[in-house]
Amino acid sequence: MRVGDVLDGAYQLIEKLGEGGFGVVWRALDLGLDREVAVKVISGRGGVEPKDIERFKAEARTVAGLAHPHIVTVHAQRETVLDDTRWHYLVMELVTGRSLAQELRRGRPATAVGLRWLAQVCEALHASHQAGVVHRDIKPENIMVTAAGEVKVLDFGIAALEGRTLGLTTTGSVIGSPHYLPPERWRGEPGKRQVDLYAVGCLLYELSVGARAFAGPDVVAVMHAHVEGPVPSPRAADPALPVELDQLVTELLAKDPADRPADAARVRERLLGLAASAGLRELRRRADAAWALGVAGEAGQAVAQLRQLVGEFTAAYGAADPRTVRTAHDLALWLAADGEPAAAVGLLRELDRLAPGAEGLAADRRRLEGELPPGAAVPVGELAALGAVKRAGT
Repeated sequence: MRVGDVLDGAYQLIEKLGEGGFGVVWRALDLGLDREVAVKVISGRGGVEPKDIERFKAEARTVAGLAHPHIVTVHAQRETVLDDTRWHYLVMELVTGRSLAQELRRGRPATAVGLRWLAQVCEALHASHQAGVVHRDIKPENIMVTAAGEVKVLDFGIAALEGRTLGLTTTGSVIGSPHYLPPERWRGEPGKRQVDLYAVGCLLYELSVGARAFAGPDVVAVMHAHVEGPVPSPRAADPALPVELDQLVTELLAKDPADRPADAARVRERLLGLAASAGLRELRRRADAAWALGVAGEAGQAVAQLRQLVGEFTAAYGAADPRTVRTAHDLALWLAADGEPAAAVGLLRELDRLAPGAEGLAADRRRLEGELPPGAAVPVGELAALGAVKRAGT
């Protein structure tokens, strides 16, 4: 196949997006609906066996039954003849963005971001597991992250209905990605939904540490690490990571599937809880850094950063939350130091109404009020405006 080829008079190939296993993925134009789609193609020649074609068709049936915002949508499965060769292809939703593998090559993401991505993966897995479908090849290459930070799970090409295989593999063979395969798959067992949760544990370690949980110079060494090696600890690599994250990785990477969490929905909830805590720690770290700028004589920079942070705290926790109040109090003090005492007083008055009795608020308000010239105009609504700006930008 070449750029410009049209399949069945309906799908014009634009560019090759990737190639792996027995499939090639193209960006294509759906000529009937004038929209871009992804077309995944295999041919009946070049070593492709009938079982590969059956697995390919099974992928279409599998994914077509999984309507979910975090699972790629399949539009059609067709066959065509081109250049005297029979081709089989899927027409799918075109997901733009970067694969998780590409994201990891750019560096370790912020902990809260990585946790939210995996929570969305677990949401997709919960939907597939509820339908009785185990993915069996969760890995960074099969997870796309859109520009909006939304995750899509791709490639159910070796999925199985839970409790039975599709009968498409050679006896004793193991299909999947070695770095994310649990011990039971290395033993040739088909595995149930805990197979996917083990892979999530591998990804959680990798996103948290920036290195694979199980590695080795060859496949045999990787297999031994999965089957016989110790469960790796993220905190051993980065002591700043929370104990709760370490515990979740330990549970997900348990050698015995029965010792892993019961389902993806529970893992998702734990990931979201960890993401919320990590997000708060990151906001607090940035607020402390902004305060340090002010102490160093850069009050204007402190004000600029704290204005953004107050908006983020307000959007995440509400204006009256003590975390927001503390950050806004910091902003008021550096506003005064930066030559805006009236704005500082207005903000402190607002905070005093929202959180009466908060430590130091009333004293700082009275002190700065005493420094204003008689009749000075004091603005109102600064905190509400900051929250509105943040919400408009999300």
